[in-house]
Amino acid sequence: MKGKGIVNFLAYLAIILIAVALVLGVIFSKVGINATVVNAMTLVAQIIAYAITAVFAFAFAKGKNIGYMIALIVAVILIVVMLFL
Repeated sequence: MKGKGIVNFLAYLAIILIAVALVLGVIFSKVGINATVVNAMTLVAQIIAYAITAVFAFAFAKGKNIGYMIALIVAVILIVVMLFL
């Protein structure tokens, strides 16, 4: 169950980063500070959350037919491309 523990920790870390980023975003917007750090934290949290979701989606898709796996691969590629555009 070591792999499950790592995924659980990453999910925990993503939630903590999202919460901190949201709080800092509200604070920084009230005082008019550019929130570059908040944007970076949010992006890291999103990447972790997407990675966790992709891992579980892969576990689902590998037990199905090849169409599920192709759709998953296309979706993951689209997410990666859109994140970095």
